[in-house]
Amino acid sequence: MLDTSQWPETTLDVLQQVHLDPKNVRLETADAKVEADIMEDLFVNEDALSLVEGICKVGYLTHETPVVIKRRGKYVMVEGNRRLAALKAIQNPMLVPDYQTRIAALAALLSDRPALSKVRVMIAPNQADADQLVAAIHTGNLRRAWTPGRQAAFFQAQIDAGREYKDLLVRYPTIDVRKFVFRAHIINLFKSVDYDSPELTEFLATKLWARGLSTLARIYESKEFQDLTGLSMDSDGVVTKTVSDSDFKEMATVIVQGMLDGNINTRSLNSIKSPRYLQLMKELKAVVGDGDVGQQSASSAKGSGASSASGNGADSSANARGATGETTGSAEAAESANPAGTASQGTGSTTTGPRPRKKKQHYLDLGQVKAPDSYPEALKRLLGELSELDVQKFPNATFLTLRAALEKSIKSFAEAKSIDIKGTGNNDNGRVQLGHALKWLLEYVQANGPVYLKQCIESVRTGRLVTYTTTKDALDAANHNHHFQVDPDEVFAMWSSIDSIMRRLMKS
Repeated sequence: MLDTSQWPETTLDVLQQVHLDPKNVRLETADAKVEADIMEDLFVNEDALSLVEGICKVGYLTHETPVVIKRRGKYVMVEGNRRLAALKAIQNPMLVPDYQTRIAALAALLSDRPALSKVRVMIAPNQADADQLVAAIHTGNLRRAWTPGRQAAFFQAQIDAGREYKDLLVRYPTIDVRKFVFRAHIINLFKSVDYDSPELTEFLATKLWARGLSTLARIYESKEFQDLTGLSMDSDGVVTKTVSDSDFKEMATVIVQGMLDGNINTRSLNSIKSPRYLQLMKELKAVVGDGDVGQQSASSAKGSGASSASGNGADSSANARGATGETTGSAEAAESANPAGTASQGTGSTTTGPRPRKKKQHYLDLGQVKAPDSYPEALKRLLGELSELDVQKFPNATFLTLRAALEKSIKSFAEAKSIDIKGTGNNDNGRVQLGHALKWLLEYVQANGPVYLKQCIESVRTGRLVTYTTTKDALDAANHNHHFQVDPDEVFAMWSSIDSIMRRLMKS
């Protein structure tokens, strides 16, 4: 059991005698060696400026004592780096040039600035004990936990340092070690993929990716994803999957591309019933069911372990999805035989050839279009069905559903505001159709804003600003003219035209 009561304490000069830890898991900058870089990182990514403000306005709270360790004759802060960075900056604002003016202004509020030039610390006897204390603080329930990436990074660092998974379970009995180690392995699994697009590889090295790991967790912790991939972790902390490497690459590409584009995030995946979540799972299922490799992977899942719905790598039986497509020998044949639009994967062939064509988009992105609770259930179900329609297979059905969703969304928006569109004069013998609904919405926006929607509505309503197939007349033609038809590209063009409108209509 860890006992810090016997650890010695001392007082150190914050500028001269104690240093920031370059191995601090908080840091976005890996292995930062220069203290100036560490200072900048803590201010940019860990909001150390707010701590400076708190110290200067409220005072330096001493209820928690920072912890240092001696490395090569120097004291290094292992717990309390953010506080130390704030104290260093207060004494010398020039250490953080981008924040110098704000820090100096806050420091001027202090009546006794020199009193903060020294800090009282505890001295950890060794790195192992220091690690145990840090883990107990940041991955337990003693205080606000680290971000998912930071939590995983801590335990990944322990494994990389040669510590056995079973030893970690014993060493940190109050912490869900399995969850964090499993998370670390999943992150590494996504990073190890050889993405075809350099842009995706570069994205995984950015802060934006690191901040989006909560989004990734919502995916890999879901039972559907674990069933599809067969991901599981055994009692030795070894993670396996039943899906083939090529299929996992495709799945990872879909997910990472969505995170990069911004349509896969914690808001669009806020529930397993959200349109974007349903759309994503449909895309991933199509990958697993694509060709012989996917079928073989699904078959091999029988009898193997897969993670439980809790997402912590617990063992359960895999429920791999069956194949839904056939691989073919040419790009053209693949496009027709593979309605889900996923590229066929090889089975080890080294044949080279032209780069495959970029996959066509198959589903409308309804990630930001979620009906409020007060809207009719019929509209919510319609939007859910719309998110699952494969545009490449069913362009005309999607176009018709799109028209219905737009009209019903406008009427629901008006109803939520206790407005009867018919009563505003926008009707034909008491019947309110799409044209009337759009005209009323234009009048509403002109009177109440937002102004930017005026042209969006007008372009759809009249067709003066865009091509015919993105107009209200085309929507009506799809509904009434038995000679009229659209192709998938025209469906996506229409969606692009009304996307901003639909987003606003979902904010009652």
